[in-house]
Amino acid sequence: MHAEFLEAQVVQQRLKQYMDHYDEFHWAVAWGTDVDLLEQLFGHRAKFTNVTFGVAFSQTDPAVVDALVGVANGYIATKFKGGTYHPKVYGFRSGKQVAAIVGSANFTHGGLGKNFEAAVALTGTIDDPALANILAFARTSARYGQEVTQPYADAYRASYVRAARLPKPPRDPVQTARIGAAGKVMAMNWDEYSRRVRSSRHHNVTKSLELIAVARRWFATEASFASFSPAQRKAIAGILGKYQKYDSDLEREWGWFGSMGAAGDFANRVADNDPSLARALDGIPLSGEVTRAQYDRYCTLFRRAFARSSRTGGVPSATRLLSMKRPDTFLCVCKPNVVAVAKALGFARTTLDLDNYGERVVEPIKLSVWYNADKPDHPDGELWEARVAMLDALFYHS
Repeated sequence: MHAEFLEAQVVQQRLKQYMDHYDEFHWAVAWGTDVDLLEQLFGHRAKFTNVTFGVAFSQTDPAVVDALVGVANGYIATKFKGGTYHPKVYGFRSGKQVAAIVGSANFTHGGLGKNFEAAVALTGTIDDPALANILAFARTSARYGQEVTQPYADAYRASYVRAARLPKPPRDPVQTARIGAAGKVMAMNWDEYSRRVRSSRHHNVTKSLELIAVARRWFATEASFASFSPAQRKAIAGILGKYQKYDSDLEREWGWFGSMGAAGDFANRVADNDPSLARALDGIPLSGEVTRAQYDRYCTLFRRAFARSSRTGGVPSATRLLSMKRPDTFLCVCKPNVVAVAKALGFARTTLDLDNYGERVVEPIKLSVWYNADKPDHPDGELWEARVAMLDALFYHS
């Protein structure tokens, strides 16, 4: 076996040479981008034996994931449970002849030229233990992978856009368990989303957005939900009565986005200005990413508000409040829309609860193409600010 030390620029040259020369590719690579060699790599897709790219933290370019759609023996690593999938192993084989490049270089612009990288090129035969182990490593890496479908690629592209806006993107960018069922909702672009919402028979979009604008103004003006007037709290909660609408802000159809008039215990907690309910809603920020910790705290405090009640508030009342404060993040899921929401996002409606609402509703929505679109100009800018809550226009059934 022959060993040779390589710097980054030489790694790219040697990869090009090996891709043309060898019959089989055995790769395990943490991240890839749209490098000059990408076209050549997929021009040799028939040579893929085990080629696995990582997607942790959305660091791999969507162009790589798109190119993997439908490619036999080409995978993305989604099943690695602990730590981060992080190898940089490029193995090649023709008959008994084997070559490999192992080092610090990802299949990226930095790894193949811009960064200060190092690698070792090994050439020999399958009888060399080190080379045999490298091919075995690539084979093991493929077991952490899955083949790429178009719905996954669409969701990953949206995750990649979203990750650029987050201080710390999630390690696992796409929930593969729900991607198939939620594919149609997730794949809509902004124009399709806007058209479908605006053509809904169930919402007057102009008046709906005016209502949401009033609610957001209240939240921006008052330091706490506890400081809202009794009528304002009832409006936010979807329980405002016909004869309690004493000014122009209140003279709206506050039953849109989930009427909670039949939720007696919830209505009592709102009327009593329960401090736990106020603390729950106050902990949700007015803008920016709502973290899992913030959502979990909200749920804990929301449940605490019902500690002395015969019935506990559930998904409808909890998400009604959330959708009024953060219509760009939360959808009120209640009786008129739960069947359609469950079908669109791929879960059994009877199994939805506050503990899994984030996983089953919020996360698939956040990976949607329309959700991650840049904010458009007027008049769609106002719709974009309320784009999750306004999904009710698509899912509502009277």
